[in-house]
Amino acid sequence: MKTSTLLSALLTSLVLMSAPFAHAKVPADKVAEVEKRKKARGGEVLGPRIGKKVGAAFELYQADQVEEALALLLELEPSSDFDKAYVQRFIGNMYATLQKPQDAIDSLVRAEKLDKLPFRDHSDVLKLIGDLYMQEKGYAKAIEYYKKYLDFTLDQHADTYFRMSSANYELGNYDEAIKAARNAIKFSEKKVENYYVLVMAAYYEKKDYKNATKATEDLLRNFPENEKWWPQLGSFYALLEDYEKGLATMSIAYKNGYLKKPGQYKQVSQLFATQGVPYKAATILEKHIKSGEVESDERNLGALASSFRNAKEFEKAAEYYGEAAKVSKDPDYFRRQGDMLLVAEDFKGAVKAYEAALKGGIAKKGVVYLSIADANYQMRNFKDAYVAINKAVEDKNTAKSAKPWVGYIKDAAERNGVKL
Repeated sequence: MKTSTLLSALLTSLVLMSAPFAHAKVPADKVAEVEKRKKARGGEVLGPRIGKKVGAAFELYQADQVEEALALLLELEPSSDFDKAYVQRFIGNMYATLQKPQDAIDSLVRAEKLDKLPFRDHSDVLKLIGDLYMQEKGYAKAIEYYKKYLDFTLDQHADTYFRMSSANYELGNYDEAIKAARNAIKFSEKKVENYYVLVMAAYYEKKDYKNATKATEDLLRNFPENEKWWPQLGSFYALLEDYEKGLATMSIAYKNGYLKKPGQYKQVSQLFATQGVPYKAATILEKHIKSGEVESDERNLGALASSFRNAKEFEKAAEYYGEAAKVSKDPDYFRRQGDMLLVAEDFKGAVKAYEAALKGGIAKKGVVYLSIADANYQMRNFKDAYVAINKAVEDKNTAKSAKPWVGYIKDAAERNGVKL
């Protein structure tokens, strides 16, 4: 879960250009103060000369002749602070429309510092400066202007808190990101999924997996229709080593078709294996290997074989140990295949697998010769068993356990009239 990928979808969804801005609810005890601020900023109008030029520029702007409108405004030399602020705000909006964010910021900051615009216009300037800094990845400045906007308007505006949260997240200020995102959730008139996502992501980046899990539970509780939160929650439970909840969650996700990725299929299989349900673990992994959704590589085939072994499906285990041996250079898979076939009483197949292990250069040769002796003994091939057990005796690692078998095989051969 990387910062660059986690928030890309969220940040690109932010509206960064000038647009009519709907103010959120102002707390009841702040309404009178807001009205006072509005009245204090009312009454001023553009001077006739500047007003006429601005009107002409606005007509060009409405006709989509933005560059012409901007050129007209740049020629103006207003004298009053109000006229200067109004023109600079208009110029800033034009630059923003033309995708020139730094020029837009410069003009809008000039308008802001003059501090003469009506309440609504001044608040929109503060908000747009924050948005433009956000667009330009100037996250600290974006936070500064979002705070100015909230302090000036006294609005409890959810989207602004979300943007502040996003900026803090990008700066690694995860506690501040969580605080702002929770305010976004608190003050929003409707449930917005991205607000909850940011809480979860910030906890994750803090490595606070317990609270990240709780945040994901909130996501699933509030947005149950979004199937991706099921495997995410299951992964968090597994991270907390709460495998019982992890399995329950991933099992529901699997049954409902919410799992789509190879890693998710492997994870649910692993959880079944961890919780002592090896056959289910094996059949799930086998299904998705056969379909091509999970790669048929050494690791996955080895895991599949192990699950079948634990489920006491020895022939299936042997099959997949053999497949693992084919795609890897590890001859020990042939030894394991031989062991499974030996348990399944396919003694001939077991000998063949053990010989393949020897041919592949397996290091623990004595162990393999012991098993070859056992398989041949079971088939009453006493001569081959005798040859193999003597090779096991020659290996210092297996000599002690192999020596008693020498006499045992000799006796069995004599009883059956076989000359060694």
